[in-house]
Amino acid sequence: MKYMEKIEKRKSIREFRKMGLPAEKLDEIAVSFDSLHRLLPDLPVELVICTGDTGERLEGVAGYQGKSFMAPAYLILLSEKKDHYLFNAGYIAEDLCLKLTEMGISHCWLTVGDSEETKKAAGITSDKEVVVVIACGYGKEEPKKKRLDILSPSNVQFRERPGHIAPKIAQEELVFQNVWGKPVDWEAREIDPLLDKSFYAASLAPSFMNRQPYRYILKGKLVILCVKKEEMTSRKDTMLDAGATMLNFDAIASQQDWVDWVMGAPDGIETVGIPDEYDAVASYEWD
Repeated sequence: MKYMEKIEKRKSIREFRKMGLPAEKLDEIAVSFDSLHRLLPDLPVELVICTGDTGERLEGVAGYQGKSFMAPAYLILLSEKKDHYLFNAGYIAEDLCLKLTEMGISHCWLTVGDSEETKKAAGITSDKEVVVVIACGYGKEEPKKKRLDILSPSNVQFRERPGHIAPKIAQEELVFQNVWGKPVDWEAREIDPLLDKSFYAASLAPSFMNRQPYRYILKGKLVILCVKKEEMTSRKDTMLDAGATMLNFDAIASQQDWVDWVMGAPDGIETVGIPDEYDAVASYEWD
């Protein structure tokens, strides 16, 4: 299954059937973890797969308002705390979720509160920090729901799709050209069709509370990722969200080589007019 197909098919499921995942599926997840793409390849990370009564033990500790959704299995990603480690964790976790999509396994990305409490509840002994928890299993069938694609306050489109659906800001509102607030002319011949698809994939990335706290600026050949200083979600969650959208962009943009993102604000960032509530966190040189 190609990446764009997985990105478009990926959805969040919050109700799981009681049947567990077969041992061969759990083994495939464990083996695949080593081949997932990393934003920072040299940063030590590890995956712990928990089954049994883990959902009951995580209830009140991890998840939306402490709801663990009682899944048959939980994938817990741990990382050393170094520069940009949360961006890296979000990047890896999104690739892992796309792998689950390819395997036909339903999943839901949970909010992590206290790392030490989460490790204690899951029975994990590690000096690394819990950065991501993913509930997974076989989801219950859900009715089709309408998803809102917010093009602008006066232009909202509805699309039917099964699964847990929330409003999404469309690609046209997520990407600016040269300066903050200037729309991209997607009909212009100088816009590479592959770049267009890459931004589309980035717009489909998951985010906590569906806030999509990021925007992109296309300045010449430079793609700049900006992240908002959110009030409704934590800075930790915001950086994980940024990692997920970077993975989706990279999955389509990278035809041969991965991890072309350069962390930090690029030179000359003051000329693009980024508002105070946003920070430039990474850039990508488009060939």
